Amino acid sequence: MVLLDNGLVARRLRDGTVTGPSPGGNQTATGTPPAIEFGAATVGVMPDSPWLPPARLRALVAAPDPADVGSIASALGAAGHEIVTAYRIETALARLVDETPDYVVVSFGAIDPDLITFVARLHARSDAPILVVADTRDEECVVAALDAGAADVVPLPVRQLELVARVNAALRRRPPSTTGIEANLDGLTVDGGRHEATVAGRRLALTPTEFELLAVIAARRGEIVDHWKLLRAGWADHRDVDLETLRTHLNHLNQKLVAEGHPGLRNVRGRGYGLRIAAGEMGDRG
Repeated sequence: MVLLDNGLVARRLRDGTVTGPSPGGNQTATGTPPAIEFGAATVGVMPDSPWLPPARLRALVAAPDPADVGSIASALGAAGHEIVTAYRIETALARLVDETPDYVVVSFGAIDPDLITFVARLHARSDAPILVVADTRDEECVVAALDAGAADVVPLPVRQLELVARVNAALRRRPPSTTGIEANLDGLTVDGGRHEATVAGRRLALTPTEFELLAVIAARRGEIVDHWKLLRAGWADHRDVDLETLRTHLNHLNQKLVAEGHPGLRNVRGRGYGLRIAAGEMGDRG
């Protein structure tokens, strides 16, 4: 299954006002959104509720169905949150980097291996909490979403105040970011849309797994990425992959980076891998 893409829909939602192309076309919708159909359920939008938080948070809302995206976006927009939307996996991953959302909401109609892998890739690339909207009666779907890295699974039918409360709870549980000053990437560029990485303009010949690993490591800009997140980024069913396989792929990736003049990767024994920066050294490979 591939997420469809109509670009940005409801690019910004402020105080119940929707701006940007509508899911059904290029029209611009304004005004207070009514109650919205979400699958078989109705999302009641209550922009004047005193319980809605005043904080201006940015959300990335991703789903293959524009109607699902629109309903969730409108519910969160009524709470004063700023909304970025995507219908395709690669579009969502690109906007995760470009828009730096505070949290992500992904809608699941049913169990889908591609969407489960998508959640794992989101989790590997960002500390932003991920909330999955799904039928919680389906235990397999709930377990798969949580195992992939979701912070919470929101049950259907979606209730706006509950959704916002779950978002706030997920944000409170998020550990503070440890990323400091932006690291020097030494000429490395990773283009998620094109699935391409270059060093000083020279394209790296990477396997799909190597690209996914590099994309996660590069996104952390020198911060160490733990083995667990790397396994989830590189393999859909990471439980069947051991650390030795991960090390082998990372060693090959490091060799390709160094061959093009990049300082390469550093390994912190027992923790994980990151980009080697000017003051850093490649750790032991054990």
